[in-house]
Amino acid sequence: QNLFICNYKFEGRAKPVIRMINPTPEEIETLMMYRLVGFYNRKYDNHIIYARSQGYSNAELFNLSCRLVNDDKNAYFKNAWNVSYTDIWDYAAKKQSLKKWEIELKIHHQELGLSWDKPVPKNLWNKVAEYCDNDVIATEAVWNATQGDFLAREILADLTGLTVNSTTNTLSTKFI
Repeated sequence: QNLFICNYKFEGRAKPVIRMINPTPEEIETLMMYRLVGFYNRKYDNHIIYARSQGYSNAELFNLSCRLVNDDKNAYFKNAWNVSYTDIWDYAAKKQSLKKWEIELKIHHQELGLSWDKPVPKNLWNKVAEYCDNDVIATEAVWNATQGDFLAREILADLTGLTVNSTTNTLSTKFI
């Protein structure tokens, strides 16, 4: 309720993950200029960062998060769906959580152990940021492991004239 963390890294770079703790709308707008690749981001992260870019407070983001998790159809922003370049979860042939991918790929697996619906004490903000770092690193590992699936997505997008961020369902329907 009191904390919004947005972490990212540039693909293939050894530099550490870049952390944004309670970033401003302007900082998020700058981030949104990049070709963002995420994991299950079309239905969650895209809408959260879009809302922040529109000036939502941490409390408003928390309420939006709850609504998104509960799949409230009125929680989604039309302009947020294509904030990202693509969504690994959507294009990957194997549908499983990021945590399951971590185990399968034998990469660091980390649980946070904090209640998601309670304010985070300021002395634990770095712990939450470290947890988010791990998710960013895991997302890049899954991206690398699913390049065959992404190639198939690119081909389908080319054949249909749609983007690689279009959902599998949308691409398949258009192709048929």
